[in-house]
Amino acid sequence: MSKTIKVEDQVYLELDMIREKGETFSQIIESLLEARLKIFEIISIVEVVLRYEKYKQEILLKAIREQQAVKGS
Repeated sequence: MSKTIKVEDQVYLELDMIREKGETFSQIIESLLEARLKIFEIISIVEVVLRYEKYKQEILLKAIREQQAVKGS
C-alpha cells in the first residue's frame, strides 16, 4: 500500500540528488531510516563504553588514593 506524503521543495531536491539511477524515493527514505537506526545503535554502544571507561578510571583512582593513604600512615 502506498501513501502520498508532502515534502518541501528543498527536501525533494536533496532526495533527488542522492537518488541513484532506478532508485525510488521510498528506497531512499528506507535507506536513510536504516542509517539513522544504525547511528542510534552506535551512539548507544559508545555511551556504554564511555561509562565503562569512566568506571574503570574511578576504580583506578580509588586504588591509587588507598595506596597513598597506606604509604602516608
